[in-house]
Amino acid sequence: MKKSRSLRSMIIFLAVVLVIPILCFSLYLQAQTWKIMKHNLQRELSGELNTADHILQMIVDKYDMVLYDFCTDDAMIELVEDINESEKPSDALKYQIRRNLAHICNRNEGVEGITLITESGQVCFYDKRAASFVSTKWANRISVSDIQDQMALYRGSSEVIGEAEHPVHMFQLVRRLADYRNINRRIGTVILSVDQSVLWKEIQVSAQSSVYVCESGQIIAAADTKQIGSSILSKPQRGYRVLQTKNKKTGWDVYHFYETAQFEQMVFTNICIGLGTLAALMLLSLTLVSLMTGPMLEQVGRLGYAMSEIENGNFSVQIPLASQPANELERISAGFNEMSVQLKKLMEAVKQSTVEQKNAELQAMEAQIDPHFLYNTLDTINWKALECDEFEISSMVGALADILRYSIRNPGDMVSISQELSWLERYIMLQKEKLDQPLSVVTDIPKELMGYRIHKLLLQPFVENAINHGFRRMKEPCRIEISMKLSGEQFYIRIHDNGCGISPELVRELNNKKSSAGAHVGVANVRKRLELYYGENHGMYFESREGSGTSVHLFIRAIRGGSQDEDNNSGR
Repeated sequence: MKKSRSLRSMIIFLAVVLVIPILCFSLYLQAQTWKIMKHNLQRELSGELNTADHILQMIVDKYDMVLYDFCTDDAMIELVEDINESEKPSDALKYQIRRNLAHICNRNEGVEGITLITESGQVCFYDKRAASFVSTKWANRISVSDIQDQMALYRGSSEVIGEAEHPVHMFQLVRRLADYRNINRRIGTVILSVDQSVLWKEIQVSAQSSVYVCESGQIIAAADTKQIGSSILSKPQRGYRVLQTKNKKTGWDVYHFYETAQFEQMVFTNICIGLGTLAALMLLSLTLVSLMTGPMLEQVGRLGYAMSEIENGNFSVQIPLASQPANELERISAGFNEMSVQLKKLMEAVKQSTVEQKNAELQAMEAQIDPHFLYNTLDTINWKALECDEFEISSMVGALADILRYSIRNPGDMVSISQELSWLERYIMLQKEKLDQPLSVVTDIPKELMGYRIHKLLLQPFVENAINHGFRRMKEPCRIEISMKLSGEQFYIRIHDNGCGISPELVRELNNKKSSAGAHVGVANVRKRLELYYGENHGMYFESREGSGTSVHLFIRAIRGGSQDEDNNSGR
């Protein structure tokens, strides 16, 4: 209990000590948050203002380009010059000009009207709302006295058209007609009147923001048309953050008003939430530490007791747990229980394995008697054959003895390639007796590779398959080709026969690593041996066409061994 009380007191002390720096850090964090929010607000407002100014510039440029194209059109300039030179211009001449003015209004959204005043004082106009170039309430009364020597002028118009409930306020673009053959000659002036509402289709600001376009301190464009015409100075600035910039092209001032009440409320709310959350978390942390200390210490004690039981050899010990572990200690305890179960199974498996190993050793010692009896019997048959002058049978019996001795001695061992080929030669000599046609074996192996080592009986299953399956019912001479090449760190071995071949379905089955290869147990066994000997560092696949023979391709790791002159005889 002393240890438990000591650990609990230490945890509570540490929790209390951590409260002070956390509180200081929280206050610092709140101050930094205020600065960052203030900086972000300023950056956001500046961005909105710059965006509004840029959109204003783009819209003015759009209509200014329309007006510029009209004022520099050679055909239009010639028509106006004809009016200036005529004492009484014809109606047809005026109609051509008015038709061009109508095209300008109808092709460009937001253009409410266009007026052309010639140097001779003639006025041509088109009123889009009235759809007329004859009758208008305002288009023929526009003054151009303020343009003086300038080529272009931008102004907020005092003209208000439309119904009283829905007035339309306009800004105007004024430009002189320019004949670039004589730039100083005055021909006439064109005034393009544009609905100021086209600005607010593009300028988007937050709900707390308002943007105003002013000329000489007077509002000429605003989302709220009721504000147009009033002075910007009459707008209350208390409770607002106001930013202002001047449009370089028009000279108009763009004002951005942002209501700060919601921002200040948001900052205050964030601070209160932060401090309140901190206080609640600290109180909750202290409570949780106090509540969790007892169960954790009890669980640690149980775990220590179980570990001591395991040390004493009691692998059946289990720590009592709930059905679902609730914390890390319980998950550790659950893992400990699983570990004790696995240890118990492992110890039982080790005992069983030891028993099985002893039984296998006894069986192996008993099995050593059978090969000796078989060798002695074959030796007796060999002498009997020699006594009867059956030298061919004697040779076959001797080869059979060598084959058995090579197969049984140290199974799975590695031998030189020359040894494997020597044994394979004896094996093929016996297999030839099955065939009705002569069998020839051709090897293409460089002399320097004869000392390399491979596992015993690696090639025999493929030769056996060729003789038993490939050469069945063959009428022409049978042939097996064995070639080996060294490719980097790998051996490439190819075994080819000129037999009857195999079907594409069987080729796919043999090349499928997951297939059991059906009746071809020897191929499946070789594949398993290759996986045991070389792991993933090997390859084996078959190629065949029915009636054209079969090729087996092996890729295994090259292992250097003894001299190429190593004894080819496996020991008779």
